[in-house]
Amino acid sequence: MIEVEIKLPIKNKEEVSAKLQEMGFVKADLICEEDVYFDNASGQIRKQGEALRVRKVQNLLTGKSQAVITYKGKKIDPVSMTRKELETGVSDGEICAGIFEALGFYKVSPAVIKKRQEYVLRRITACMDQVENLGNFLELEVVIPEKEDRKEALQQIEEVLHKLGYTLKDTVRNSYLSMLQGREDE
Repeated sequence: MIEVEIKLPIKNKEEVSAKLQEMGFVKADLICEEDVYFDNASGQIRKQGEALRVRKVQNLLTGKSQAVITYKGKKIDPVSMTRKELETGVSDGEICAGIFEALGFYKVSPAVIKKRQEYVLRRITACMDQVENLGNFLELEVVIPEKEDRKEALQQIEEVLHKLGYTLKDTVRNSYLSMLQGREDE
Protein backbone atom coordinates (compact mmCIF):
# COMPACT_ATOMS: atom_id res chain seq x y z
CA MET A 1 0.00 0.00 0.00
CA ILE A 2 1.02 3.61 -0.57
CA GLU A 3 0.14 6.27 1.98
CA VAL A 4 -0.30 9.64 0.26
CA GLU A 5 0.05 12.13 3.10
CA ILE A 6 0.72 15.74 4.00
CA LYS A 7 1.47 17.24 7.41
CA LEU A 8 0.45 20.79 8.29
CA PRO A 9 1.34 22.72 11.45
CA ILE A 10 -1.80 24.43 12.78
CA LYS A 11 -2.45 27.09 15.37
CA ASN A 12 -6.21 26.85 15.94
CA LYS A 13 -7.44 23.25 16.27
CA GLU A 14 -11.06 24.26 16.89
CA GLU A 15 -11.21 26.36 13.71
CA VAL A 16 -9.71 23.59 11.55
CA SER A 17 -12.01 21.00 13.16
CA ALA A 18 -15.07 23.14 12.42
CA LYS A 19 -13.99 23.66 8.78
CA LEU A 20 -13.41 19.93 8.30
CA GLN A 21 -16.88 19.14 9.60
CA GLU A 22 -18.40 21.87 7.37
CA MET A 23 -16.78 20.06 4.41
CA GLY A 24 -18.50 16.83 5.42
CA PHE A 25 -15.74 15.12 7.41
CA VAL A 26 -17.19 12.96 10.18
CA LYS A 27 -15.51 12.81 13.57
CA ALA A 28 -14.25 9.27 14.20
CA ASP A 29 -11.87 7.82 16.78
CA LEU A 30 -10.07 9.78 19.47
CA ILE A 31 -6.86 7.92 20.22
CA CYS A 32 -3.55 8.19 22.02
CA GLU A 33 -0.54 6.85 20.13
CA GLU A 34 2.96 6.16 21.39
CA ASP A 35 5.49 5.47 18.65
CA VAL A 36 8.87 3.89 19.38
CA TYR A 37 11.22 3.91 16.39
CA PHE A 38 14.05 1.50 15.74
CA ASP A 39 17.22 1.55 13.67
CA ASN A 40 20.07 -0.85 13.04
CA ALA A 41 23.57 -0.45 14.50
CA SER A 42 24.80 1.58 11.51
CA GLY A 43 21.74 3.84 11.48
CA GLN A 44 20.97 2.82 7.89
CA ILE A 45 17.18 2.71 8.22
CA ARG A 46 16.89 6.42 8.97
CA LYS A 47 19.82 7.37 6.71
CA GLN A 48 17.91 5.78 3.82
CA GLY A 49 14.81 7.83 4.68
CA GLU A 50 12.90 4.79 5.92
CA ALA A 51 11.26 4.07 9.27
CA LEU A 52 10.58 1.05 11.47
CA ARG A 53 8.32 1.51 14.48
CA VAL A 54 6.18 -0.13 17.10
CA ARG A 55 3.02 1.86 17.84
CA LYS A 56 0.84 1.44 20.91
CA VAL A 57 -2.69 2.73 20.31
CA GLN A 58 -5.33 3.37 22.94
CA ASN A 59 -8.82 4.33 21.80
CA LEU A 60 -9.88 6.99 24.31
CA LEU A 61 -13.57 6.48 23.45
CA THR A 62 -13.72 2.70 23.91
CA GLY A 63 -10.70 2.06 26.14
CA LYS A 64 -9.44 -0.65 23.76
CA SER A 65 -5.70 -0.92 23.13
CA GLN A 66 -3.67 -2.48 20.35
CA ALA A 67 -0.14 -2.51 18.98
CA VAL A 68 1.12 -2.41 15.40
CA ILE A 69 4.49 -2.60 13.71
CA THR A 70 5.09 -0.41 10.69
CA TYR A 71 7.72 -0.11 7.99
CA LYS A 72 7.69 3.13 5.99
CA GLY A 73 9.71 3.36 2.79
CA LYS A 74 11.47 6.36 1.30
CA LYS A 75 9.41 9.40 0.33
CA ILE A 76 8.23 9.03 -3.25
CA ASP A 77 7.79 12.66 -4.29
CA PRO A 78 9.33 16.05 -3.41
CA VAL A 79 6.14 17.74 -2.13
CA SER A 80 4.48 15.33 0.32
CA MET A 81 5.09 12.57 2.87
CA THR A 82 3.95 9.91 0.35
CA ARG A 83 5.63 6.55 0.85
CA LYS A 84 5.13 2.82 0.81
CA GLU A 85 3.75 1.57 4.12
CA LEU A 86 3.55 -1.96 5.48
CA GLU A 87 1.70 -2.35 8.76
CA THR A 88 0.30 -5.20 10.82
CA GLY A 89 -1.10 -5.71 14.27
CA VAL A 90 0.83 -7.54 16.99
CA SER A 91 -0.59 -8.88 20.23
CA ASP A 92 2.10 -7.31 22.43
CA GLY A 93 4.09 -4.20 21.48
CA GLU A 94 6.61 -4.68 24.31
CA ILE A 95 7.46 -8.20 23.14
CA CYS A 96 7.76 -6.97 19.56
CA ALA A 97 10.17 -4.22 20.72
CA GLY A 98 12.13 -6.86 22.64
CA ILE A 99 12.41 -9.02 19.52
CA PHE A 100 13.72 -6.05 17.50
CA GLU A 101 16.32 -5.32 20.20
CA ALA A 102 17.32 -9.01 20.39
CA LEU A 103 17.93 -8.87 16.62
CA GLY A 104 20.31 -5.91 17.05
CA PHE A 105 17.97 -2.99 16.44
CA TYR A 106 18.02 -0.15 18.95
CA LYS A 107 15.34 2.27 20.12
CA VAL A 108 15.60 5.77 18.71
CA SER A 109 14.76 8.51 21.23
CA PRO A 110 12.47 10.14 21.98
CA ALA A 111 9.21 8.24 21.72
CA VAL A 112 6.59 10.19 19.78
CA ILE A 113 3.44 10.57 21.88
CA LYS A 114 0.33 12.17 20.47
CA LYS A 115 -3.37 12.54 21.01
CA ARG A 116 -5.15 12.14 17.66
CA GLN A 117 -8.71 13.03 16.65
CA GLU A 118 -9.58 11.30 13.39
CA TYR A 119 -12.08 12.57 10.80
CA VAL A 120 -13.16 10.69 7.69
CA LEU A 121 -14.61 11.80 4.34
CA ARG A 122 -14.86 9.10 1.67
CA ARG A 123 -11.31 7.81 1.32
CA ILE A 124 -9.57 10.78 2.97
CA THR A 125 -8.60 10.60 6.63
CA ALA A 126 -7.86 13.82 8.49
CA CYS A 127 -5.92 13.45 11.73
CA MET A 128 -5.77 16.35 14.17
CA ASP A 129 -2.61 15.61 16.16
CA GLN A 130 -1.53 17.15 19.45
CA VAL A 131 2.10 16.00 19.66
CA GLU A 132 3.78 16.07 23.05
CA ASN A 133 6.59 18.70 23.16
CA LEU A 134 5.90 19.72 19.55
CA GLY A 135 2.45 21.24 19.02
CA ASN A 136 -0.61 20.77 16.84
CA PHE A 137 -0.67 19.35 13.33
CA LEU A 138 -3.18 18.22 10.74
CA GLU A 139 -2.36 15.17 8.66
CA LEU A 140 -4.41 14.45 5.55
CA GLU A 141 -3.96 11.02 4.02
CA VAL A 142 -5.28 8.65 1.42
CA VAL A 143 -4.15 5.03 1.36
CA ILE A 144 -4.03 3.58 -2.14
CA PRO A 145 -2.92 0.33 -3.77
CA GLU A 146 0.61 0.59 -5.17
CA LYS A 147 -0.57 0.59 -8.76
CA GLU A 148 -3.12 3.40 -8.33
CA ASP A 149 -2.26 6.91 -9.45
CA ARG A 150 -0.78 8.92 -6.56
CA LYS A 151 -1.43 12.20 -8.36
CA GLU A 152 -5.20 11.84 -8.03
CA ALA A 153 -4.96 11.16 -4.29
CA LEU A 154 -2.61 14.12 -3.78
CA GLN A 155 -4.98 16.31 -5.78
CA GLN A 156 -7.86 15.35 -3.46
CA ILE A 157 -5.71 16.26 -0.46
CA GLU A 158 -4.75 19.59 -2.07
CA GLU A 159 -8.44 20.41 -2.58
CA VAL A 160 -9.07 19.93 1.15
CA LEU A 161 -6.01 22.04 1.98
CA HIS A 162 -7.27 24.88 -0.23
CA LYS A 163 -10.73 24.76 1.37
CA LEU A 164 -8.99 25.10 4.73
CA GLY A 165 -7.07 28.14 3.45
CA TYR A 166 -3.67 26.46 2.98
CA THR A 167 -1.44 25.21 0.15
CA LEU A 168 1.21 22.51 -0.12
CA LYS A 169 3.81 25.23 0.59
CA ASP A 170 2.41 25.45 4.14
CA THR A 171 3.10 21.76 4.83
CA VAL A 172 6.19 20.14 6.33
CA ARG A 173 7.96 16.99 5.15
CA ASN A 174 9.72 16.09 8.40
CA SER A 175 8.52 13.29 10.63
CA TYR A 176 7.47 14.07 14.18
CA LEU A 177 10.54 12.15 15.39
CA SER A 178 12.89 14.31 13.31
CA MET A 179 11.16 17.48 14.48
CA LEU A 180 11.52 16.40 18.11
CA GLN A 181 15.19 15.66 17.50
CA GLY A 182 15.71 19.00 15.71
CA ARG A 183 16.93 17.35 12.51
CA GLU A 184 15.84 17.23 8.89
CA ASP A 185 14.45 14.05 7.37
CA GLU A 186 16.53 12.55 4.59
